[in-house]
Amino acid sequence: MRYVLLASLLLAAVGCDGFADDDFTAQVVVSAHLGAGEPLPEIVLTESSPLLERYDPATLAVAGATVTVSLLAADGSVATAYPYVAGDAPGTYTPATPADVLPQRTYRLDVRAGEHTLTAETTVPPALALVAGPAETSVYGEGQGPEIRVGRTSTAARQTAFVISTRALAPVAFEEVVEDGDTRYRSRPAAGTFGLTPPYERFLGCDAAEDGPGVVCDEDPRENAVVGTSPVINEAGYVDLGDGTVLVQVPSLAFGFYGPVSIRLVSVDAALEAFVESQLVQGGGSTLSPGEIPNVTTNVVGRLGVFGSFARVTVETTLVE
Repeated sequence: MRYVLLASLLLAAVGCDGFADDDFTAQVVVSAHLGAGEPLPEIVLTESSPLLERYDPATLAVAGATVTVSLLAADGSVATAYPYVAGDAPGTYTPATPADVLPQRTYRLDVRAGEHTLTAETTVPPALALVAGPAETSVYGEGQGPEIRVGRTSTAARQTAFVISTRALAPVAFEEVVEDGDTRYRSRPAAGTFGLTPPYERFLGCDAAEDGPGVVCDEDPRENAVVGTSPVINEAGYVDLGDGTVLVQVPSLAFGFYGPVSIRLVSVDAALEAFVESQLVQGGGSTLSPGEIPNVTTNVVGRLGVFGSFARVTVETTLVE
């Protein structure tokens, strides 16, 4: 997930104005996400690369940087500074002193990497309190999907925005097979594992196997159906129950496999909300022509990246036919 985000951010370093290599100038790219009530996170620094070159985070890692995350007071002054030290992996930095991220507080990132100086701020969303999760068993396609009820986290500054991610916990195994010179993917049903849902069977070009149980697919379900992420769900996409709680319904299309699934509901700050929305446009999720597509949104002053924050809860249910 971290490197997917970084790769997306690297597109912003080139954009339409920097397509030619002669125009390219490497920039520092930041990736850091603070979770309410969770330990201060690892921060990743890399350099951008030309558009047509392979992205290798180890090769592009930024070493020797001075990194500090500061908890700010209400007046914008520094209440507590947390210096970071180099981590085990290239380009990673970890807090020298562990500390938990406080909800509804503002944090500032300061980085000095060679000639580059950059900064960014994020205000952490309120903690996300789970009121009620979905039923232990959910019938696929019934109603509006599994429901999650959480405490309302809107503030005077902004409305709550959610992102939902799902993960199949017991998907059927797949293996590569060659049919008429083409690589396809054959399921191998086994006890305790579960097959694809009908929309994903169609989307991945699956046919019933001719020599036994299971399906054979054009695309690899292990890459395309095990994990799913929703677009941003804003105020119009969830139900305010009027009692201090909201109801979020997870659509069936979010699930690629039957069986036990994990559902993570994430309340995102303004920086992550803007990044997810611009990433959707970059991936073709709009009617804009290529020349009209804007760069990935970044909140880092001085360079590129996302210094964002979130609050999250995780629940589980079992999808049945």
